[in-house]
Amino acid sequence: MTGMTVAVTGASGFVGREIIAALRARGARPIALGRSVLPASGGGVEMRIFDPNGAPNPEAFADADAVIHLAGESVSGRWTPEKKRRIAASRIAGTQTLASSLRELQRRPAVLVSASAVGYYGDRGDELLTERAAPGNDFLAGVCVAWEAAAAQCETLGIRTVRMRTGIALGKNGGALEQMKRPFKFFAGGPLGTGRQFVPWIDVRDLAALYCFAIERETVGGAVNAVAPESATNSRFSHALGAALHRPSLLPAPAFALRLVLGEFAQTVLGGQRAVPQAALDAGFVWKHPRLEADLGELLG
Repeated sequence: MTGMTVAVTGASGFVGREIIAALRARGARPIALGRSVLPASGGGVEMRIFDPNGAPNPEAFADADAVIHLAGESVSGRWTPEKKRRIAASRIAGTQTLASSLRELQRRPAVLVSASAVGYYGDRGDELLTERAAPGNDFLAGVCVAWEAAAAQCETLGIRTVRMRTGIALGKNGGALEQMKRPFKFFAGGPLGTGRQFVPWIDVRDLAALYCFAIERETVGGAVNAVAPESATNSRFSHALGAALHRPSLLPAPAFALRLVLGEFAQTVLGGQRAVPQAALDAGFVWKHPRLEADLGELLG
């Protein structure tokens, strides 16, 4: 990747910061795109303004050889009607704004790697889900389908497009793990609901490496399940998290309580996807953090 210019939307977020660091380590020139020019992603990185909720801005992507699109409203939290509106607008309309911006460029990037989510599949029990699996039919699945369709518009522009269906990204200093470990610190951690649902996960360092891999490997295109190759149930995940924190994992959170607190979002938490990273495996990607217990022990030790 040495010498490549890569524009990154959502660069100041948890995953974005890791990707910026990974790009720099590989000799690429990252451009951090955001709604302001605050240097949230570290010194020495060029900042440009791009608002996915605003008008198309092709200048933000000028000279980019590749684009990574991460920006969007977090899906976690209680799904009020306003929250659902923000999720859909930021993911779907925001990606359409990105595509419109790239359409106006005379020199377009060769590749777009756009975030998506394993929520694309909905709640599928223990069904093995490769990238060929059909989408689900709940709210988040519908958002993911439309979100990916917006990204796929770039294929008509001659831009190789990769859609990263990402699981829970685990890492230090932010992300889902910060929230997940809090109950355990107060000896109140445990599985969610039955604990039998599968939790698709990936170390954020492997996730950043997979984004870089997708840019470099010209044969990679379409959907990619951005998850670790090892499946884990929620029960196993909770026990591994408790062991890493030296806390018991004895107090399951009942489904009715989660529905009271989270509303419709509880269905996403209580559901699961046994996603298989078949496309990444076929392309030859190698995970450096493939084992759940070892990874949590390193991140929390």
